[in-house]
Amino acid sequence: MDDATEFPIYRAAFSGLLAMFLSIGVARFGYSPLVPALVAAKWYSASAAFWLGAVNLLGYFVGAAIMRAWRGRLQAKPVVLALMALTAVSLAASALRFGVVWFGLWRFTSGVTGGLLMVLMAAAVVGRAPPASKGKVSGITFAGMGSGITASSLLIPPLVAHGLVFTWVALGGLGAVATAAVALMMPHSTIQAAPRSEGRDKAGLAVWLLTAGYCCSALGFVPHMLFLSSFVAIGLHRGVAAGAAVSAWLGIAAALGPLVLGRVADRFGFLRTLLAGYAVMAVAVALPLVTAATLALSVSAFFVGAVALGSVMLAAGAIAGLVPANRLAASWGMATMSYAVMQAITAAAFSNLFHATGSFLLLFGIGAVAVLASAVLVGAARVQAK
Repeated sequence: MDDATEFPIYRAAFSGLLAMFLSIGVARFGYSPLVPALVAAKWYSASAAFWLGAVNLLGYFVGAAIMRAWRGRLQAKPVVLALMALTAVSLAASALRFGVVWFGLWRFTSGVTGGLLMVLMAAAVVGRAPPASKGKVSGITFAGMGSGITASSLLIPPLVAHGLVFTWVALGGLGAVATAAVALMMPHSTIQAAPRSEGRDKAGLAVWLLTAGYCCSALGFVPHMLFLSSFVAIGLHRGVAAGAAVSAWLGIAAALGPLVLGRVADRFGFLRTLLAGYAVMAVAVALPLVTAATLALSVSAFFVGAVALGSVMLAAGAIAGLVPANRLAASWGMATMSYAVMQAITAAAFSNLFHATGSFLLLFGIGAVAVLASAVLVGAARVQAK
């Protein structure tokens, strides 16, 4: 099973999908739909709920940083199962109303496990896939993020109707089921990280350019991720339902984007596909500057969601093609850390900028320029990698 051509890629890919589904789609992004219920039920204040979300992002950064710094050898499957089980426990433990410190501890924990799994599954699954199938395998694995986001948005409203305790326990149970499925399905694999003393390969500059482009795309994603629904509902005076309807296209695309773009990458290459994707995303982010038609805004949301989530898979696959397998965890860990930091800083900065200017269009304009910069940097990485 050590030969990549004999590695059971579909078992590995669907294990990766479930790990991303639980740790990113449900444990991380599933928190946002729960915030109004937590505040309404007086579990936590609105400001506390915001900081609890930030604590999760901090944990995600810590998890990615651990994998960036890690040097050694490990068996991937037991580590993945332990991290998924801990994520499920963190969800179930959130049902216990022991105060903000208790809840924050588990939000931080689920953030750490999410950051670890994001990097670990890239090394354990994408890094082991045969070159001709990397796009397909990456697409399946990272489609778990969008699938989890979509599932959370559909499941949480009916669950909340039965109370917050029931909701958290149900989400923990869902995590336990996903963990059990991975226990049955995931093949064994060994990950060996490069020692610190190992010299850099010739593609080192390409990896840094790619990481910088990926980081800029985080800035470009924030306007749609945080402000699109409010732009439609408040800025265009069309109501909450209209804002939610447009944003729903972003969630649908987030589930489909990695699958489609993975197939495209297998044919045209990861860097070329990522470059084209960022060019499309730049136009999509800028579309609200040109027209406020509902169809156009829905198209904008769809393509931003598809590329933003698909770019995670494409960046991981591109790095996997540029560095030796034993350097993948460190290189992808750095990219993941950079993305998380940029997204957090941008979210705070854009919130303050909107408070100062009241302009949604300014945010979309800045975002479009940032994604255009991503395309330029990825293009430079492609030239350097040749």
